[in-house]
Amino acid sequence: MHYSERLLGYVKRAEQTTQAAKERVLREFAMTPAQQSALAVLSDNDGITAAELARRCAVTPQTMNSTLGRLEQRGLIERRPHPVHGTLIEIRLTPAGTDLFTRADARVAHLDERLAQALHPHELATLKSLLDKVTETARSEPETP
Repeated sequence: MHYSERLLGYVKRAEQTTQAAKERVLREFAMTPAQQSALAVLSDNDGITAAELARRCAVTPQTMNSTLGRLEQRGLIERRPHPVHGTLIEIRLTPAGTDLFTRADARVAHLDERLAQALHPHELATLKSLLDKVTETARSEPETP
């Protein structure tokens, strides 16, 4: 099979194209997809640590610290010592961060709806199920020595 016909190629093209569309939507908010992802996780996990946030966003701690530094400079997040475990630093959205995330996420949700409109509801459900299968299969692929 030619490399352009492999499943990996289709998945990569879809990911690149949809991420580019997401980047265009987020430009209005001077936000990157990585920043939007971090704010999304923070919106559901007030007080999370940077290490846990990095895990949930599937990036390295160093990458997350860089992202958090930019968000903090813009006044969108704040970092505070944990009230009981002083060595842990909690990350929280500021009111400005909550507001910006809410507005940006509404635009991302609109993009998601537009992408889904190209499919019938049963096709969308099938696509999500198949992508979950591919994800799980890839996760179980053993590392080669």
